[in-house]
Amino acid sequence: NGWLAGQTWSNFQDVAALPDAVDFVGVTEGTTFVRQAQIRYTKGPWSFSLDNPHTTVSAVATAARNNTSGDNVLPDVTARYMMKGDWGHFTVAGMLRQLKVGDETDSGAAISASGKYVLGSSDDLRYMASYGSGIGRYLGFGLGADAEQDANGDLHAQNVWGGFVGWRHAFSPKLRSNLMYSFAGIDNDKSLPGFGPTSLGATEKATSWHANLIYSPFPRLDVGAEIGFGVRELEDGREGDLTRFHTTVKYSF
Repeated sequence: NGWLAGQTWSNFQDVAALPDAVDFVGVTEGTTFVRQAQIRYTKGPWSFSLDNPHTTVSAVATAARNNTSGDNVLPDVTARYMMKGDWGHFTVAGMLRQLKVGDETDSGAAISASGKYVLGSSDDLRYMASYGSGIGRYLGFGLGADAEQDANGDLHAQNVWGGFVGWRHAFSPKLRSNLMYSFAGIDNDKSLPGFGPTSLGATEKATSWHANLIYSPFPRLDVGAEIGFGVRELEDGREGDLTRFHTTVKYSF
């Protein structure tokens, strides 16, 4: 009757928009990606949920990261609207949440739009764009924290944004390829008390490109390879890059 209770992908996440990647996710930094306990109700194109709360925090003065806060008492509240058709799907989701560490609290809010657009029998575009305050653990596998704690102990929700776009092309029923771009940015507030040289080691932004080729010689069997190039930049201007090559053999059943 439209009710769901248990652990599954968050209602704030659009799994159907994820590109066809050889890497487990591929567009890692630009996607919302959380699996957690929740209660959800779906009616037609609308769905609403109460998700398990959890706050991650970064200390401004020391840049120390705390990912184990169990102080939350209010669930994360989400709402989603989805449209579907032969052309693909489009969906928009919103979220409100409380951030809490000890006796300190702040609030967070976010919006995310995503979907898949069918360009023809052999092509489609998949995309997502998200922006919010206090949703660090939802975006990019926790690339940034939900909140910063200044030298006075006060909690400040951190603004983050990210997104991706992927183009899928089928050369034949057995051979397909995907080209993907992903990005994320984090607003580290330099005006907070205690923000200093140590804090400049925090991540400011990350981007990546991916391209793959996947061959299915038999139904349910995929053999693929993917190359990815990524860059991460810190607040002090330092940056590092990586190039990765993935191969896979997967049988789905």
